[in-house]
Amino acid sequence: MTYGIDFGTSNSVVARWTGSATEVVRVDSAALPAEWNRPGFDELFPSVVSLRDIQRTLCFGWSAKCETAEPQDAVKRMLASRPRAMDEGDLTHAGAVPEEHEVWLGDEPFRSTAVAAALFDQMRAGVRRNLREMEEAVVTVPANATGAARYRTRAAARLAGIKVKALINEPTAAAISYAHDFPGEGRFLVFDWGGGTIDVTVLEHYDGIFDEMASRGITALGGLEFDEELVKLVLAKLGSHPERLTRQEARRWRRHVELTKIVLSQPDTDQVLFEPLGGFPSVVIHRNEFEEAVRPLVRRALVPLEECLEDVGLTAHDLDAVLMIGGTSQIPLVRREVERVLGREVVDAQLCKPMTAVARGAAITAAEIDGLIPDTTISVATSHDLGLSFEANGRRGFATLIPRYSTLPARGTRSAMPAVRGASEVVLEIVEGDGKRAADDERTFPLARLPLPVPQPEAETSSNVFDVDYHYDRSGILKVHAKARHTGAVILDQELDCFGPDGTPIAHGLDRELERLQERIVEPAAGSAVPVSPLLERPLGDLLSQEAPEGDEKPSLVVDGRGIMTAGRTAASPRPPSVRLLGSALTAIKRRYPDHRVVTVLGTDIVDAVEYGDKHIVEQGIAEGLIVTAPSASPQLVLNVAQQLNALVVSMEDMTRFRVPHPWVVEKGRFVKLARVERNWVFV
Repeated sequence: MTYGIDFGTSNSVVARWTGSATEVVRVDSAALPAEWNRPGFDELFPSVVSLRDIQRTLCFGWSAKCETAEPQDAVKRMLASRPRAMDEGDLTHAGAVPEEHEVWLGDEPFRSTAVAAALFDQMRAGVRRNLREMEEAVVTVPANATGAARYRTRAAARLAGIKVKALINEPTAAAISYAHDFPGEGRFLVFDWGGGTIDVTVLEHYDGIFDEMASRGITALGGLEFDEELVKLVLAKLGSHPERLTRQEARRWRRHVELTKIVLSQPDTDQVLFEPLGGFPSVVIHRNEFEEAVRPLVRRALVPLEECLEDVGLTAHDLDAVLMIGGTSQIPLVRREVERVLGREVVDAQLCKPMTAVARGAAITAAEIDGLIPDTTISVATSHDLGLSFEANGRRGFATLIPRYSTLPARGTRSAMPAVRGASEVVLEIVEGDGKRAADDERTFPLARLPLPVPQPEAETSSNVFDVDYHYDRSGILKVHAKARHTGAVILDQELDCFGPDGTPIAHGLDRELERLQERIVEPAAGSAVPVSPLLERPLGDLLSQEAPEGDEKPSLVVDGRGIMTAGRTAASPRPPSVRLLGSALTAIKRRYPDHRVVTVLGTDIVDAVEYGDKHIVEQGIAEGLIVTAPSASPQLVLNVAQQLNALVVSMEDMTRFRVPHPWVVEKGRFVKLARVERNWVFV
């Protein structure tokens, strides 16, 4: 069976080829809530994962989006980039790039690729509920997707048991769908604006070939940003401010906000009654107010539209059709502004379904690959320059190997040789981006750092020349082949799927992580022994310690709280320090040391970074003397506090390195190391 998958930031769609046409497979329609039951919504699978509020088990799709307080969406965005705090200094291993973003479910972090794989697995299960099997598919990615996004998307589908026949760009897929329904040749402009990204692409369709001419876009601009602006508008009308909402309250509001945005996007709707949660009064949101709030976002979206036409030297009059796809593109203001800038009408949404055209085009592409559609050839192009990074006067230069807009498959070759005699290796630092910019520009993404061992280090550099071939296959996956020029020996033959921090293939270890994630579908998540809401309402003293009865002195125990509250997080983690994680650790500590009075040491920087809704918990602990704070709670400070209290120390740090200034720390019974293993706290 031939399938196409549109893996979206907010929603995903699965379509299949029936032999003469395409149809959308409704993989999650049974879970569609009544208030969301609008035309076409039964064809969508929200790309959302979450923990149920009470059971703390994992759920997906409509259930995760509408029935939980902590939905996790926009996983697709995480696949596209490295954590922001990482820099070039982290490229220390062969083929390695900085580790990817994490998604936190309860107190457990999961790599974004594993979470994406779970979403693909749920789509496959939905197809199975329709009495079919999806073992392979064409999967779509944004036109300006980075190498990381392409590889991680493919790896996620692979982990879910879906063979990726090809990765094609979303605008191209939409154009394929439209041209199949309305045969004809010419130039198409596809304005693709969904929940997370905007891509504007110009394509040519001739002799059955779809050829991308140019594409421009913004990777983090879409419906999610519209939701944020609508939240600000509502709160302004209520006389409140965003910072007064806890994270959980904000997430509950988001569902209602998104639905309000959808209603305001209907052409015949001028106003919507917004009924906030939490006892706030109802307010009326007028269309003109909403449009004024989001107008700056729309102006930003018009920039890649103009850039794309400039890239190919075309005007709107040179286009045969303008297609607008994605939910955000259907907002009346967006459609009006695009028509104003182009000076022409766009194709009616009934002729090019904005939410399903991409998946349908992917299914058609899959059918073409299988030879089921005669006289059709689908050709796509690269969306970034591929190049090598090199040292250039204190910056990193960019040497282009395969230019942007090269039709796939595409190939580039370049020789390489040691810079000096005696060098043991030549390192290829492969990057994707804009060849007109420096390689250390923030818009350049490092694909890999590949070492080529020099066969004869002591020989002249000219005797150690490598011929390197860089080859994109039809799905946009890069393969690198290098051989020694003088001997013909193959030095390297590798497909670039190395995105782990240790340089191992991206799928390394992710299969086990996916299994652990899937276990949460039936087993409660870590940290759920104490339900979330009661934990946030209980006095911290109940959790940390009980005061000893008068005349009965308890031994003291000092906890190094910094490491615990940031356990498993990297410096680039988007999540703040976790009070809930500290709570689960302290519960384990109290269970092991029930007769000890517990004091936790925290830095004020950690206290300041705690989520707004959790700050009162920490403040109460400070007031009750159960939390000690200092500007910088270093291990040294923890030991100073413990020495004054003659206390046992519990820390995730190895305190034995402080045995010179604090020799007592190595005495038996004075230090215990705490470790996080899977979902359990272990005392070492």
